[in-house]
Amino acid sequence: MQAQLSPLFDWFNATIVGSPLWSGLGLAAAAVLGLLALWILARALFSGIRAIIDSLASRKRRSTQGFGIAVAPIIGPGGGAQTKAILKALEAHLGLFTFGSPFEVVKAPRIRTKGAKGLRSSAIRYLEKSSTDLVLWGNRQSGKLRPSEIEILSCSGSLAPADALHFEGFFPALTKQNEETTSRIVAYLVARALQPGLSDGSAFKAEKLEPVAGLLVDCLNDPDALQERTRRTIEHDYSSMALNIGGETHLKRVVELRRKRLSSGEALPASFEVHARIDLGRALLGLAAINFDPVRVREAMDHLKVAVEMLKADPILQMAQVTNQAVQQGQAMLANRKRFSVTGGSTI
Repeated sequence: MQAQLSPLFDWFNATIVGSPLWSGLGLAAAAVLGLLALWILARALFSGIRAIIDSLASRKRRSTQGFGIAVAPIIGPGGGAQTKAILKALEAHLGLFTFGSPFEVVKAPRIRTKGAKGLRSSAIRYLEKSSTDLVLWGNRQSGKLRPSEIEILSCSGSLAPADALHFEGFFPALTKQNEETTSRIVAYLVARALQPGLSDGSAFKAEKLEPVAGLLVDCLNDPDALQERTRRTIEHDYSSMALNIGGETHLKRVVELRRKRLSSGEALPASFEVHARIDLGRALLGLAAINFDPVRVREAMDHLKVAVEMLKADPILQMAQVTNQAVQQGQAMLANRKRFSVTGGSTI
């Protein structure tokens, strides 16, 4: 057998091993494999160092009193700078929206997926271990002024981590030029997730909401500070607060905002349009109560009637209507029970 393979070995040694071309290719392949191994090793080392840095940078709450807010690193180009800016904005402005309640802002480690479970599952585990009420994380695409895509998991003050509410949206890019307005917007959006009652003007007393409403007006007056989606959110919240606070100034501002939105010609989500028409109708009626004007009353009624018609198409309200009809049917049967026999319900 060895004698039969001997010519093949001789040819291999003469043609392949002794060839400068094949020697060069072998050397190149070895170099590529070596570089690949070094790259994999460097990447693993960098990931390990980054995980250690994140772990050392994060800290637990000093106290469990009040709200605990955790901010995980924003991933992507410029994410580190945005993470620092968000932490700074919360430290400086979150107290404006918590109505005196104590709070503590801490830095959380990076939220990572583990196995088949997603980021939300990892965030729930973090909430359970850290005794915080809210954790924020996100990512960025390339572009210095591009908004950050943010996700928030919030216990809303009383929920268990497994039942925490999930929010997602965009934070405007925080820069030194827009810091004064934008940092307050970021703080308000986090406070809104922390206390969902901020979106309902009737959840707090009017005197508490007055300074918050003023801050939201300042944000709405800055045309470049808000993305359209965020502007709608703040416009909705301000209108709700203003209607609860009352006063001619607030009511006129609600009328101006809602009229402009409804007459813009843009396709509005049905729920948003319903709220806008109800807010406009209520604000017009409020102004008419201060200084009666039949034109305002008729306009208010027109908007409210449209809102009622739109609400009739809501599946939940339709289900409530069917349920109410069934209840009324049962009440009628009880009222006319003498028509039924005790044994089976047939008429007497």
